[in-house]
Amino acid sequence: MGLEADEYTVTIRFERIFADPRIFDEQSNLVRRYFETAGVEGERTRFIYQTSEDLVPVDDAGHPSISAGIGKFRYQGKMLRSEYMQGANLRIEYVDFGSGLVPEDHRKLWVFGRWDDMAFETREFKHRHMKTNVAQASELYEMLKVRATPTTIATIELSGLSGTLFRATVRYLEDQLKPFVGRDDGTLEVYAATELDPGERKALETRLAREGSDSTVYVILSIPSVKAVEHPELQP
Repeated sequence: MGLEADEYTVTIRFERIFADPRIFDEQSNLVRRYFETAGVEGERTRFIYQTSEDLVPVDDAGHPSISAGIGKFRYQGKMLRSEYMQGANLRIEYVDFGSGLVPEDHRKLWVFGRWDDMAFETREFKHRHMKTNVAQASELYEMLKVRATPTTIATIELSGLSGTLFRATVRYLEDQLKPFVGRDDGTLEVYAATELDPGERKALETRLAREGSDSTVYVILSIPSVKAVEHPELQP
């Protein structure tokens, strides 16, 4: 069974939003933090990849929000003073690669509308199911491992995926392959063709004896041979 995922777009509106570190520090992890605050286990949230990394608060007309005054908010049991914005909207996009949460679970988490003592209203909730031609990580690793004697270079085509969705899928595959590689004391390198400079891309295409595309992902896997592991002195 190939890799499937669910893509979500959510817009939430805060009547009053402060410079809260839970929202504005490491913005690319906002969804994971919010879900864990709402009771979702970290083992599940690791399958959620946020594709909107820089969140810019905007007013209802779509213009950047501006400070409306100074107030207090609760953070880690303390009351902190900071500027706040009125009627600020945040548009958040993310992909769920297998948390076990169904779309209705996601919708309920956002409609709940509270992050500790901060209330918000969910203005938009969109969902799209996605299928790819990529094997599940365990199957993909086994296919790569058979060819790693001791090193193999392979390609994965992620055709049909948008820029942010493409990058999220690359990150997911790399994260999921790493534990398998670690158990075999191997090394892993994953490169998206679009993120390589022309010289690097050409070098990989030469090694493979074929051209790639902007949808190509290069995977380089090295697994030490059993003989080399048992007899370190045999390693070059």
